[in-house]
Amino acid sequence: MASRERSPPSTASSTTMRPPTTALLIYPVTLLVGSLFSILSPTARGSRQSRYARPASLAPSIATNVNLSPPNPVNYFARKDNIFNLYFVKVGWLWTTLAFVSLLVSQPAYTAPSAHQPRRLAQAALRYSLATLVWYLTTQWFFGPPIIDRSFVITGGKCERVVAETSGNPAEAVAQAGSVSAGLEKMFTAAACKAAGGSWTGGHDVSGHVFMLVLATSMLVFEAVGAMRAVSVGAEGDKKVDGEVDGQSEGEKVQVQSEEEGNWMRTWSLRLVGAVVGLGWWMLFMTSIWFHTWLEKWSGLLIALGTVYVVYVLPLSVPSWRDIVGIPGV
Repeated sequence: MASRERSPPSTASSTTMRPPTTALLIYPVTLLVGSLFSILSPTARGSRQSRYARPASLAPSIATNVNLSPPNPVNYFARKDNIFNLYFVKVGWLWTTLAFVSLLVSQPAYTAPSAHQPRRLAQAALRYSLATLVWYLTTQWFFGPPIIDRSFVITGGKCERVVAETSGNPAEAVAQAGSVSAGLEKMFTAAACKAAGGSWTGGHDVSGHVFMLVLATSMLVFEAVGAMRAVSVGAEGDKKVDGEVDGQSEGEKVQVQSEEEGNWMRTWSLRLVGAVVGLGWWMLFMTSIWFHTWLEKWSGLLIALGTVYVVYVLPLSVPSWRDIVGIPGV
């Protein structure tokens, strides 16, 4: 039997092949609950106050070197060196890319031969590229320092040394402190500041964690749900057509067997996406409790949701834009 081609769904039906826009409310709700917990919980409130409190000035007459370490966080996830932050959030876009690619190489919406396969793959790659571009410009590089670091400096932020060592000679200690501060103030990126032993202070530090986690998890959910619903729609169409046919040809039997063998790839692909999304949401919740101010977290959220709106929501109402970026699974 000749292969059956299905025309792409109409705009109205394509809305059923994506999660509802209201599902994005989970992100502001998560930030709200986490931020309230950080205020109402004595443990979280005390930990945040000790982290952001500036150490008292040291008298230059103290003839000893003082090395004050910040207090240990009371919660494991309040530590910046926790394993999930180091090996998941810090390289979050790598995990996002792996999960996204797994969808492209396993889901029938992108692997099944059809007249629409090249278009679907190209549009999926374009959506990923747009999201990656926004992530890169915001957190990695924007003709020099990234947008987050530029906004921090513009709003009065600078790099300062947390605790300076004092020398036995007061005049030497003052000169040394002034030289270190002048050097640190020339640092224009958070990474350079941290590497020099300094700390960002004084400006509006947009939460890069919130931005990345919201953008990555929402993108993967839109892509995965679109791919899964495309499969279910295709299966229903096949049942209707096959119901009119008494038997299957040998070619069709081989195709069915091949599809069954590919089920494990689809399953593990969706499991990977689910793991990345689930852990991403949890780390977003931890970030909302232990790090950043309300405004810094919500500004990161708005940048991420703005990107998601342009890439995944706007195409539903703007046909010309939909023809360019497409809709996942359509």
